Amino acid sequence: MTFEEFLDSQLPELGRFAGSLAGDPHLAEDVLSDALVKVARHWRKVSAAQNPAAYVRRIVVTTYLSDRRAHQRRRTTPTSDARLLDRPLADTADAVIARDEIARLIGQLSSQQKAAVVMRYVLDEPDDQIAIALGCTPATVRSHLAHARAALRLTAGREPTAAESSKE
Repeated sequence: MTFEEFLDSQLPELGRFAGSLAGDPHLAEDVLSDALVKVARHWRKVSAAQNPAAYVRRIVVTTYLSDRRAHQRRRTTPTSDARLLDRPLADTADAVIARDEIARLIGQLSSQQKAAVVMRYVLDEPDDQIAIALGCTPATVRSHLAHARAALRLTAGREPTAAESSKE
């Protein structure tokens, strides 16, 4: 499979993944383009992998994490100016408020926690796949997820139930 064929089949999924990970469409485009430049340079090695799509997702995650560690070298500022948005504002107020609340809550997580949450709850990846992408152990993934859930509960202003506490 050529790099172009891979992009034809995987680019939409990779775009959704990067968007979920970054939480900002412009940052997601930057992260994904940086990652794909790396992939293109090493396509022979990537295409020889058992699962090239998983390998590329790992590169996207590491690119995102290194970008976060570099203090957001490309910082974007959210805007409500409709003239600057790519699409018209057609959402209802409740949906906008809910999305804003989710973005605010997720934005308070560490980069590792955010990556683990996105891979688990958006991509439905198992611990071992998340661990491979993050370069850690499955136990560390579970720790990231547990800490993220606890932080989200605290930030959202609710105490965990006994059943939720026993799961962690």
